[in-house]
Amino acid sequence: MILRSLPATALIVVGLFALGWLNGDTSASAFSFVGASPSLPKPPKLAPFKERLAAAQSVKVQTAILGIELDSTLESVHSKLDSLGDPTARPVDGVDEGAKRSEGEHKASWQLAKTDYGSVFVKADEKERITYIAAYLRPGKEMPFEKIGQLEKAPVLTDRVVAWDVVRPNRPLIRVVARGSERKANSITMFIVKRPRTD
Repeated sequence: MILRSLPATALIVVGLFALGWLNGDTSASAFSFVGASPSLPKPPKLAPFKERLAAAQSVKVQTAILGIELDSTLESVHSKLDSLGDPTARPVDGVDEGAKRSEGEHKASWQLAKTDYGSVFVKADEKERITYIAAYLRPGKEMPFEKIGQLEKAPVLTDRVVAWDVVRPNRPLIRVVARGSERKANSITMFIVKRPRTD
């Protein structure tokens, strides 16, 4: 067997390359070598908490998709997206059976025909308030990261992903994440960050 004949260092390199491949990163910069032993890339260093909080409070970033915002009602989302949907594909609604027993989470998705977005998926809580939105752009309609929000106020920024935290008075913490390649998003996700309860 070929793998048995490889030295341990080569097996580690092959394993790291496979891990990078699964994560979509095959660039040489994803791995650095010191002598013959590989090392994993260091995670980006975050700014101090006060700086991140100030950025989250003042950031200009898209917090709606096709007029749908977090904390909207599921009914209002239906009224906006049903008219944009592909007439051959009805929206798919459902209550998560596992969540039904605990929180009663609702899920719905639409295949769209009349927008730059090909599909939209939402989750709503037991009160039918939207807590999660995922929108997928059509091929050729990818959106540059800088059109979504201020890159200088994003705590996470690479060529493939950018994420912003959004803090507004009397509103829950929101996270906005865009993914794609070459700093162009093919998907945008927004969700309410649930903080652990302190009883």
